[in-house]
Amino acid sequence: MIDGPEESQSPLLPAFPLLTFQRVEQTFWTLFVVLPIFTGLLAYNWLPNESFNEEKHEMISSHEVCEGEENQHCGEMADEWKDKRTGEIYTREDFAWHRRAERFRLLYTDFGYGLVGCFFFGYARSREKDGVFFEAFGKAVCINIAVSLFLYLSILYNGA
Repeated sequence: MIDGPEESQSPLLPAFPLLTFQRVEQTFWTLFVVLPIFTGLLAYNWLPNESFNEEKHEMISSHEVCEGEENQHCGEMADEWKDKRTGEIYTREDFAWHRRAERFRLLYTDFGYGLVGCFFFGYARSREKDGVFFEAFGKAVCINIAVSLFLYLSILYNGA
């Protein structure tokens, strides 16, 4: 518990006198946000040939998709495409099983990663005031559930 400046150093890190818990907390949250961005830990894992690429594929069939008010943004979505090198033909349905599997993998991975943040948040708040770990942890878990469900639904309804 932090009562004053004399207790600002972390008792867990006595060998590092300049490493206060405040710095440890700042470092943790920085890494917590930056790590998935640079590692792709929470990203969708595409299979080779899962989506149409003009450089690698030849479009066989497609349909027009429009977005926005009054269909302002329209474009073609490939339904079937052929690999220029191998001649193999692919469709969106060929990868439906992978999209479902990735949806659930992302749900578990995002929620689990969020739980790491929830535990740390609860611990950090309990250092400020005794007996608030479960209150802080519970609030963080509610936010984690909401974010995970939002990500799951956005993948579900965006065709992945």
